[in-house]
Amino acid sequence: MKGRPIDQIVYESMFPKPKSTDPHNFQGLLQRQLVPEVRLETQAFYGHLSSQEAKYPGLDYSYGPHRIRLSRYQWHRRLFRAFDNLGLTQSEIAGLTKWEGTRWAKERFEREQGIVIRDTSGDGIGPFIEPQDRVPSVPSAQRAHIEYMEDVEEDRESDGMEEDDEESDVEIQSVGFALNERLRAAVAQREAGNGGIVMDEEWEQWMKDAVEAGVLPYNDVNLSPDANIPGTRP
Repeated sequence: MKGRPIDQIVYESMFPKPKSTDPHNFQGLLQRQLVPEVRLETQAFYGHLSSQEAKYPGLDYSYGPHRIRLSRYQWHRRLFRAFDNLGLTQSEIAGLTKWEGTRWAKERFEREQGIVIRDTSGDGIGPFIEPQDRVPSVPSAQRAHIEYMEDVEEDRESDGMEEDDEESDVEIQSVGFALNERLRAAVAQREAGNGGIVMDEEWEQWMKDAVEAGVLPYNDVNLSPDANIPGTRP
């Protein structure tokens, strides 16, 4: 577009019939409406205005994501509508948008200061992966259900092992009580003079199994029916 200044053409597109309460020109619109909206957006986006990046956010009025952010505000929506209706090129838009918070302001500051302000808005965002190359992830709800079922299964196995241990203890104790009674009877007959009484073979087998299982230390056991053997006394 050539001829009249672009700011005048944009102003007339936004205010075809300006009212007395409307800005009188584009500069009035800029100071009263556009710059305050830029500050609101910068504060909302960064949460502060203290860093160099927040002071010079480099908003590009031809860049889609920046236009979406700024379009939340009334006067920027009308500005972008005017850009589109007039069919302005990116070069024409860049030549117009030279105010606080724009790409022009950031590049001028970097050039004057000899520094580069790093854009941190993409920090924490991983590289783009094509849909066909993505590894499907398990939804959090399904993953939580799987972990819960694994915990339930472990609890069941643990309870089963404890029950088996309790049954084994009861079995050893019951066998021990019966053998102990028979051995006491055999000892009593021996003491009465009946030397032909043979000690119970089943008792000997039980003692052997108990030692091998680690229930009783062999060296510390007095192989006597009166010995204090765990699990053999009522």
